[in-house]
Amino acid sequence: MPRYFFHLAGSGARDIEGQEFADDEAARQEAVMVARELAGCRSISTNDRIVVTDAKGKVIHEQPLSGE
Repeated sequence: MPRYFFHLAGSGARDIEGQEFADDEAARQEAVMVARELAGCRSISTNDRIVVTDAKGKVIHEQPLSGE
């Protein structure tokens, strides 16, 4: 299974372990879910976003923390 990495742009947090998902779409869906959860924990507006990359470092999705 392909490995994907979920970095938090804005804070500089980098995912160095990654997670395995069946495909790009499954990784994208995970980013949407995580962004919604993180947005619910924040009381202020932010421009942070989750940047999903594949094992080669190619960006496959960017998700704002608003979850939208």
